[in-house]
Amino acid sequence: MNNLIDLLQNQDLVWQGNAKKAHSPVCLPSGFAPLDQQLGGGFPQGVNEIQSVSGIGELRLLIPALMAAAVEQRLIVFIASMGTICSEMLTEQGIELEQVLVLSLDEHQQALWAAEQCLRSGACHSVVMWTQASLAIHQVKRLQVACDVGNSFHFILREKKLEGVTLPFDLSLSLVPHQQGVLAKINKRKRGWPSAPFLIDMSDLWPALTFADSAVDSSNSVPYSSSNNVLPFSSGGHVQVV
Repeated sequence: MNNLIDLLQNQDLVWQGNAKKAHSPVCLPSGFAPLDQQLGGGFPQGVNEIQSVSGIGELRLLIPALMAAAVEQRLIVFIASMGTICSEMLTEQGIELEQVLVLSLDEHQQALWAAEQCLRSGACHSVVMWTQASLAIHQVKRLQVACDVGNSFHFILREKKLEGVTLPFDLSLSLVPHQQGVLAKINKRKRGWPSAPFLIDMSDLWPALTFADSAVDSSNSVPYSSSNNVLPFSSGGHVQVV
């Protein structure tokens, strides 16, 4: 029995709950120290779910990690985004537009198929997909296999969990708005434990979109910065989603 357990551990198929450090074998630094510390290095390679109300900074949370694609000269793919991706914002962050692919797909099944193909191809570093439809266990498993084959990262952004079962995400993260950025809570992750809510401070990276000090009253003016003040999305000129 011990030999079997050792074999499974060596293949990273099981982990011990009392392990003090249980890092993912491959991870992508998020660019935010508190989050990387909670995750043992960064986003795990595989399928990462982010539950969040739209427009509170969920895409800004991913931007520093997505910038790694530029170093590897691989593609970043956005699928079924909630708004129009702002090219000015991507350029401002140092992301070459030639490395960005935006797919506008209305059908959930089409979006899943496209995500799987991109993740599996090896040409894509990260695939960010928005969906408000429920997911099945086998669909998440297929996406995980695609990530393994293509050495890629998948981020699923949606407002809430819709399934009655627990899905095998590599990471499930919930976000709520905060004056300095977002409050994050790890719902589940492989090789690790859930967390209490913790602050991800974005005031250094996006000073014009946050308050530098949580004690600052929201009625006060926000200090202006000439950089990093472009919203990630603009939607039809009516609503801007951040």
